[in-house]
Amino acid sequence: MKESTRELMKKFEQDYEVYLSATEALTYWVVYARQLRPPEGEVSHPHQGIRYVTGPNEEGNVLLFRNPASSEAFSAESWGPMATIDDFVKKALARILSEKDAGETGAGETCGTSCG
Repeated sequence: MKESTRELMKKFEQDYEVYLSATEALTYWVVYARQLRPPEGEVSHPHQGIRYVTGPNEEGNVLLFRNPASSEAFSAESWGPMATIDDFVKKALARILSEKDAGETGAGETCGTSCG
Protein backbone atom coordinates (compact mmCIF):
# COMPACT_ATOMS: atom_id res chain seq x y z
CA MET A 1 0.00 0.00 0.00
CA LYS A 2 1.26 3.45 -0.86
CA GLU A 3 2.20 5.87 1.90
CA SER A 4 -0.25 8.38 0.45
CA THR A 5 -3.06 5.87 0.99
CA ARG A 6 -2.00 5.33 4.62
CA GLU A 7 -2.05 9.11 5.12
CA LEU A 8 -5.49 9.30 3.50
CA MET A 9 -6.75 6.66 5.96
CA LYS A 10 -5.31 8.56 8.95
CA LYS A 11 -6.94 11.79 7.79
CA PHE A 12 -10.24 10.01 7.23
CA GLU A 13 -10.08 8.56 10.77
CA GLN A 14 -9.52 12.01 12.24
CA ASP A 15 -12.08 13.81 10.11
CA TYR A 16 -14.91 11.28 10.46
CA GLU A 17 -14.09 9.53 13.77
CA VAL A 18 -13.98 6.11 12.14
CA TYR A 19 -11.34 3.51 13.05
CA LEU A 20 -9.87 1.96 9.90
CA SER A 21 -7.55 -0.90 9.15
CA ALA A 22 -6.47 -2.36 5.84
CA THR A 23 -4.91 -5.74 5.13
CA GLU A 24 -3.14 -6.60 1.92
CA ALA A 25 -2.43 -10.27 1.27
CA LEU A 26 -1.43 -12.06 -1.90
CA THR A 27 -4.96 -13.21 -2.77
CA TYR A 28 -7.24 -10.85 -0.82
CA TRP A 29 -7.64 -7.31 0.52
CA VAL A 30 -9.65 -6.29 3.59
CA VAL A 31 -10.78 -2.90 4.87
CA TYR A 32 -12.36 -2.81 8.32
CA ALA A 33 -14.22 0.23 9.66
CA ARG A 34 -15.71 0.93 13.06
CA GLN A 35 -17.15 4.23 14.23
CA LEU A 36 -15.23 5.53 17.25
CA ARG A 37 -18.23 7.20 18.88
CA PRO A 38 -21.88 6.28 18.47
CA PRO A 39 -24.22 8.80 16.90
CA GLU A 40 -26.05 10.91 19.46
CA GLY A 41 -28.75 8.94 21.24
CA GLU A 42 -27.39 5.51 20.25
CA VAL A 43 -25.74 2.91 22.44
CA SER A 44 -22.11 2.11 21.65
CA HIS A 45 -21.33 -1.44 20.49
CA PRO A 46 -17.54 -1.41 20.12
CA HIS A 47 -17.40 -4.95 18.76
CA GLN A 48 -19.52 -4.07 15.72
CA GLY A 49 -18.03 -2.88 12.50
CA ILE A 50 -18.14 -3.45 8.79
CA ARG A 51 -15.60 -5.43 6.81
CA TYR A 52 -15.11 -5.07 3.05
CA VAL A 53 -13.29 -7.97 1.36
CA THR A 54 -12.07 -8.33 -2.22
CA GLY A 55 -8.89 -9.25 -4.03
CA PRO A 56 -6.75 -8.57 -7.06
CA ASN A 57 -8.55 -11.22 -9.13
CA GLU A 58 -12.13 -10.51 -8.04
CA GLU A 59 -13.02 -8.18 -10.94
CA GLY A 60 -14.45 -5.53 -8.60
CA ASN A 61 -16.67 -7.89 -6.60
CA VAL A 62 -16.71 -7.01 -2.90
CA LEU A 63 -18.12 -8.90 0.08
CA LEU A 64 -19.59 -6.75 2.88
CA PHE A 65 -19.73 -8.22 6.37
CA ARG A 66 -21.90 -5.81 8.38
CA ASN A 67 -21.21 -7.29 11.82
CA PRO A 68 -18.27 -9.66 11.42
CA ALA A 69 -17.77 -10.19 15.16
CA SER A 70 -21.12 -11.89 15.66
CA SER A 71 -22.32 -13.01 12.24
CA GLU A 72 -20.88 -14.50 9.09
CA ALA A 73 -23.73 -13.07 7.02
CA PHE A 74 -22.60 -10.95 4.09
CA SER A 75 -23.79 -9.23 0.96
CA ALA A 76 -21.99 -8.92 -2.36
CA GLU A 77 -21.57 -5.86 -4.54
CA SER A 78 -19.68 -4.86 -7.65
CA TRP A 79 -17.53 -1.75 -7.21
CA GLY A 80 -15.93 -1.73 -10.64
CA PRO A 81 -12.27 -2.22 -11.53
CA MET A 82 -9.67 -2.04 -8.76
CA ALA A 83 -6.11 -2.81 -9.80
CA THR A 84 -4.47 -2.19 -6.41
CA ILE A 85 -5.35 -2.12 -2.73
CA ASP A 86 -4.99 1.66 -2.98
CA ASP A 87 -7.93 1.72 -5.43
CA PHE A 88 -9.91 -0.53 -3.09
CA VAL A 89 -9.22 1.62 -0.01
CA LYS A 90 -10.33 4.78 -1.85
CA LYS A 91 -13.60 3.14 -2.92
CA ALA A 92 -14.14 1.74 0.59
CA LEU A 93 -13.65 5.19 2.12
CA ALA A 94 -16.21 6.66 -0.29
CA ARG A 95 -18.63 3.84 0.62
CA ILE A 96 -18.09 4.33 4.37
CA LEU A 97 -18.74 8.04 4.00
CA SER A 98 -21.90 7.51 1.94
CA GLU A 99 -23.24 5.06 4.55
CA LYS A 100 -22.35 7.45 7.36
CA ASP A 101 -24.12 10.31 5.53
CA ALA A 102 -27.16 8.11 4.86
CA GLY A 103 -27.37 7.40 8.58
CA GLU A 104 -27.33 11.07 9.45
CA THR A 105 -30.28 11.72 7.13
CA GLY A 106 -32.10 8.50 8.02
CA ALA A 107 -31.83 7.27 4.42
CA GLY A 108 -30.60 3.76 5.13
CA GLU A 109 -28.49 1.36 7.15
CA THR A 110 -25.46 3.19 8.35
CA CYS A 111 -21.91 2.85 9.44
CA GLY A 112 -23.28 4.40 12.63
CA THR A 113 -25.34 1.31 13.33
CA SER A 114 -23.26 -1.19 11.38
CA CYS A 115 -19.85 0.09 12.38
CA GLY A 116 -20.87 1.50 15.68
